[in-house]
Parts: sequence; structure tokens; C-alpha cells
Amino acid sequence: MCTASYCKRYSLFVRLSGSILTSAWRLPTRPLDPCWFQTRPKITRPKFKFTKVLKMADNTTSGADLALTFRMACHGDYDSVMRMSEGIYEGKDYLPAFFHSFIDDPDVIVFLALVGLRASKITESGTAFIVKAARIAPDWRGQGIDRRLSLHQDQWMRQNRPTVKYKRSTAFSLSQGVTESMKKKMRYIFSMPFIEYQSEPNLWWRQDPAQLAQLDTTGLPDVVPLQDADDDFCTAVQKWLPAGACGTHDGKPVILVDWDPFTLSPANLKYLQAQNKIYVLKHEGEVSLSISNTYLSPSARMLCVQIYAKDLATVLKHLLTHLKDASRTYHGDAICTSVFVSQFELEDAMHDFCRQTLQMDPVQPSKTQALAFEAVM
Repeated sequence: MCTASYCKRYSLFVRLSGSILTSAWRLPTRPLDPCWFQTRPKITRPKFKFTKVLKMADNTTSGADLALTFRMACHGDYDSVMRMSEGIYEGKDYLPAFFHSFIDDPDVIVFLALVGLRASKITESGTAFIVKAARIAPDWRGQGIDRRLSLHQDQWMRQNRPTVKYKRSTAFSLSQGVTESMKKKMRYIFSMPFIEYQSEPNLWWRQDPAQLAQLDTTGLPDVVPLQDADDDFCTAVQKWLPAGACGTHDGKPVILVDWDPFTLSPANLKYLQAQNKIYVLKHEGEVSLSISNTYLSPSARMLCVQIYAKDLATVLKHLLTHLKDASRTYHGDAICTSVFVSQFELEDAMHDFCRQTLQMDPVQPSKTQALAFEAVM
């Protein structure tokens, strides 16, 4: 058993025989300070164990008949999880950057397995949770392993977090099998165009980010950091959300923040400010909002930008600001920029701008979408 410390964070570790190579749903994470990890205070690990054993005859046993042993995961599981995640996202996996922060986050519940993984974060003041990751090893797909992990996850939530009333999840439109499976279990609420391009450090505007000002022909005032948000501000932004984003379980509007669905509220925007850059633009009575965060993957620095605005000029104003910030800070890294835009009619123009004007290389094909789902517990 691992003896590393815990900070009120619960997880489920499943020991199973079989292959350890996996594929994954994409999720956001936050960068780790390795120096903090080396010097973190030692905390007594809470005692928790849940075991369910079913007899397994051989390696050909179906997922429904596998012997399962569950235990809490810890920082010491990092190497095993990284081996399980080899090859994910062609070197752009977020999990290496976020594993340790998941372990120490009191609101993140991680379900780990040698043949699968499921991680979720509790949000909305404890009334909802977001499914942040789900992975199943290739040799064990289609055998019900993820379903069993999901059932254990839901059961744990009901027993340990009774205030949780509903769950949310997101998926790539390109992952058709995953998307169809989620539609059978959860209610689809909305989708957003997902645009992803990569820029190398030697690109002209990466060498001199000030040159991005030459591309700003919008005539709009500068976007500025969000200082404070009230209900009127959220109502103004709500107009630019995608169709369906205001018809969720609790009837409140929902925004995506690096793949995570959050209710658009003053409390959530204040919470998100601690880990993201949030900009606003007020012009001629209209209000727009953009949110970005960045983390280092094995092959590139990932920059995720969500823009809620009414037209192309406003969207470009926000995007150029986030690109300038990232290029000035991470001038030596290749940057893979993911952009979520709420208006589908802006998608083609955004592709043209990224490809032709910014001269970035496409990562995802056109018409890729991020889909959001929700279900009552």
C-alpha cells in the first residue's frame, strides 16, 4: 500500500489483470509545482477501503466477471498512471500536469484502475460534479469496465456527498462511440465549435508578440481583466451562450471552461479567477467574456480559450489578447491553442483567421465540436 499523504481527497483504485495501454476523454488540468510536491507537509492518510471480489477464471473473463479490489490512490501511483497513459493525445496529454493537483484537491474524486480511470470534480457549491476523465485499456473496452467504474462513482457520490444532485460531462464530437454512449445515459444540453491550432516558437508573431497589434483591425477598445461580476453582468453575457446552455437541470446558464461545464454566476467567476485569465469587453452597451488557462503537456504548451461574444471582431479582440499574453510568457514553447466559440456562424471565419492570418498549423479538422451532457443523480 502506498503511504503518501492525502488532503480530504477520495479515490478508487482497481487492481485488474490485463493490458495497461489506454485511450482517454480529454479534460483540463492545472500545472504542478514540483518543488511544492517535494516539500509538502506530511498528513495522515484517512482510512478507507472498499473491496468487492469476484472469482476470475482466466484472462478471457469478461469485464462483468473480473475480480475487483478497490483502494485509495496516492501521489505514489503517479508512475503507474503515466505508464497507463502512454501515447495519449499524441504527446499532448494533460494528465502528467494535473495528476498531483487532482490528488490534493479536496473536491476531486479520482477512480483509478490498471485497465481504466475515472476522475470527477465536485462543483456548484457541492450540488454537482463534473466527469473530468474516463479511460479504458484497449484490451478491455466493450466489456463494461467503464460502466462499473461509473456505477461505483455514482454510488460513492450518493453515500459520501448527498448534496450532489446532478452530474455533467463533455466529449469530442469526433469520438462517436463515446458520444453515442453518453447520449444513452445523459441528456445532451449544448455544443460549441472547437478550433485547435499549433504555433511554433519561430513563427513571426511568436518571435515578437507586439506584432499581433498589427492584426487588430477591429477598432474596438481593449479588453480588460474582469474586476467584479454581478448578476447583471452574467445576464448580459448570457445572450451569447450557445443554444441549449440555459436549459440545464437547475435552469441556469452554463459555460464551458477548459472542457468543464460551470454555471454562469458571480460566485463561479470569482472562483475561476484564481486559475484562469478572464477578460471582458464592454462596448456600445454589450458585454463579452473570455476565459483562458495554460498548462505544459509532454510535446507542447496547451492554451485553452473560451470566448462568449456576439461577432467576429469581438471574438478576435479577445483571442489576440490571450495569444499575446501566452507568447510573451512562454516564448520558447510550441503553443497548441484550443478555442471554443459560442456562435456557430463564426466557426469558418475563425479557421480562416488562424490558418491564413496567424499562419498556425491545424490540429483538429473543421466542424469539430465540444458537447456537454447532464444527468440527474
